[in-house]
Formats: sequence, structure tokens, C-alpha cells
Amino acid sequence: MIRLAVVEDERLTRHLVVERLQGLYGAAGAVNGFDSVEHLAAAGGDFDVVVLDLQLRGGRAENADAVRVAARISRVVVFSGQESAEAVQRARAAGASGYVGKESDNAIEVLAAAIDQVLDGGQFFDPELEKRIGASARRHLTPRQQEVLRLEALGRTFHQIARALDLSEAGVRRHIEHIVTIYPDYAKQADRVRLAIELGLVSPWENYQPRAEED
Repeated sequence: MIRLAVVEDERLTRHLVVERLQGLYGAAGAVNGFDSVEHLAAAGGDFDVVVLDLQLRGGRAENADAVRVAARISRVVVFSGQESAEAVQRARAAGASGYVGKESDNAIEVLAAAIDQVLDGGQFFDPELEKRIGASARRHLTPRQQEVLRLEALGRTFHQIARALDLSEAGVRRHIEHIVTIYPDYAKQADRVRLAIELGLVSPWENYQPRAEED
């Protein structure tokens, strides 16, 4: 049996999520609701996944602090109305394995997909939320600049990016320089990884894999 905990301070929302998840999992699942991570911890239950809202005004811990508390108990899927790259990154850094936006279409079904993915040992980032986060910000960069930024964020060298996109290394550098002109706070390569995540070009859960130069 799958054991789920839903931590949500809004009573009606909590009951709705518990009810919908219980309906989806049926006899194969047991779903319990809590209004704070403190009450979750005090219950001492053994849960497979904790579904966690970030704005928990019923207890002392919320946002990343709440994720850290819940992550000590079980795997965590955030289910939140906070829809920003910063919120996603903070949740992941605190230990979340999944993130689903409350405003997404069929949000409960997407949440169930996230739970299943996490139960299988994977990670999940709501694809609809990812599109919403990156859509408006990406308009400042050309498609080719977006491709360059994405590959750099995935750990590719300028030489590898040039080969992949049929560019010269000087051309890759010019694209990077243009990106930094538009986003001057992201001059360092490590910062541009964060920019690529914020623009939705790579998922916060996508592996950063620096690769050696190829012959």
C-alpha cells in the first residue's frame, strides 16, 4: 500500500487534495492530511511520499525550511501556488524530489504522476509550470542563443557547442557575450546555468554533466 501525507494549511484545500488522491489510488493508497510539518513530524507516521505546500502559516516552518523538515521524513513532492524558478530551485536544494504547480491543468492528475515518478526513484518537474516560468523571459534571446545557453548549462564546452550547432567557437563566444549583454548579472558560467533554469531551457532536475573534449 502507498502511504501519502498531504501537508497543507488551508483546510478546504487539504481535504480536497486528500480526497482526490484517495480517489485516484483507491484501496492501494492511504492518504493523511496535516496542517503543518510540525504536526506531520509529531504523528510519527511512515510515509512513502509527502505532498507539501510551501506557504504553511499554521506552523513555524514554511518554504525551504518546511521542505527540509519533510525531507527528513520521506521523499517530498511540492504542490504549490509559488510559480517561479527561484521557488523551484530553493525547494530542490532543500530536498524536494518533485514540484507541481497548483494552477496547472488537471493539477491533481499531474500531482499523482509526480508521486508515481518519485516512488519509482525519479524526479519530476511539472512540464506545464516549466513552460509558464520560461515563456516570457525567453523572448529576449534568439532561438540559437537559447540553444547555446542550454548546452552550456548542461556542461558542454565551447568546442562541443560549436560542433553540435555547426558554429565556430568564436561564434559561440559571441552568442555568450550577447546573452551577458542582455543579462549582465549572469556573466559567470555558473550563473548562466541558473539563468538557463530560470528561462526554462533546462529542468532543475536535469543532470549537469561536464564532458571532456572529444578528438
